[in-house]
Amino acid sequence: MLMLTAFPAIGGPLPKLAPLVADGLRRCDCEVAIEGWSAHVAGRESLVAKIAGRSADLVRVRRRIREWKPDVVYVVTSHNWPTLLRDVPLALTMTGGSPPLVLHLHGSECDRLREPGTWLFTSLSLWLMRHVSAVLVLSTEELRAWRGLCPEGRFHLVRNPFVPTASRARESVPLNGLGGGCATLLFVGRLVAEKGIFELLDALSIVRRQRRCRLVVAGRGEAERETARRIRLLGLGQDVSMLGYVTDGRLESAYQAADVFVLPSYREGFPLVVMEAMSYGLPIVTTPIRGCADHLVPDENALFVPPRDPEELARAIERLLDDEALRQRMGAANRAKVAHFAPDSVMPRYAEILRSVATAKEGGA
Repeated sequence: MLMLTAFPAIGGPLPKLAPLVADGLRRCDCEVAIEGWSAHVAGRESLVAKIAGRSADLVRVRRRIREWKPDVVYVVTSHNWPTLLRDVPLALTMTGGSPPLVLHLHGSECDRLREPGTWLFTSLSLWLMRHVSAVLVLSTEELRAWRGLCPEGRFHLVRNPFVPTASRARESVPLNGLGGGCATLLFVGRLVAEKGIFELLDALSIVRRQRRCRLVVAGRGEAERETARRIRLLGLGQDVSMLGYVTDGRLESAYQAADVFVLPSYREGFPLVVMEAMSYGLPIVTTPIRGCADHLVPDENALFVPPRDPEELARAIERLLDDEALRQRMGAANRAKVAHFAPDSVMPRYAEILRSVATAKEGGA
């Protein structure tokens, strides 16, 4: 199997997941080779760099396919304009004797399809889903949506693998100031509107009227400048710490120092950062969408709030800050829950799907 996945330099969840997926497939007796298939560096690329980089990537991948002759090409991707413009040309070249193509969508914009003004996005999306051999998605919400939009497509529900590091184990929920000091809320993710960062800032301004707390934000993105502007407008300059993009020890320290993890996102698959927060025993406030709705039980693993609702978000945060017993129960439940995503439990499903795709191709050859 040839696995196309993100270059490590771009950061984010995909470079973390790739080794787990590859190793898990190898333990399922799959031979796996990996090629980079994404932006080459973090941050914005010029249009010239994008065109040159993606064209060179396509040539390199096609050469690898010709030389190695894999049974399946497995593409770790998502679903938006940038990934469509990368994945559609690859699908166009996979003709004749080419191996079957499988896409794994780590989040998708299927809710935008067939909206007014999106005919080209919709047309390319549906063409791609019809011309690949299988599509893996991370939530039943996306599975139902895609099957309704593209009944002839072959969609499968999977879970991301996850392995907590030993240093993440803890005996109790952190109480870094909830006994009278300043509680710490943590947001980890790309700074884009869809992650709910603006609603979180509005909610923080509400919570700060009655309670001492601060927000730590780990991540970068297109909305970074607007985030800083809103912090100033809301008078939260002393209450918000912007860490930028952090990894390894600094990210671990952020999780260790937090009291509550908050991610009021509008659009996800199933965020790796939620599993990371669970592994640190953190109570979670998030929205009941996609993978979070599938895997998190209300009041057991998370408090759910409607998307785009700062008032409800503030109330959920206040409830956790005021209820030590709830934080303790939720933290213990979350530490136990991450075992459900162990590679040995998750990866046989991937191997089964990929083998069925390869077998179908052989049978039709």
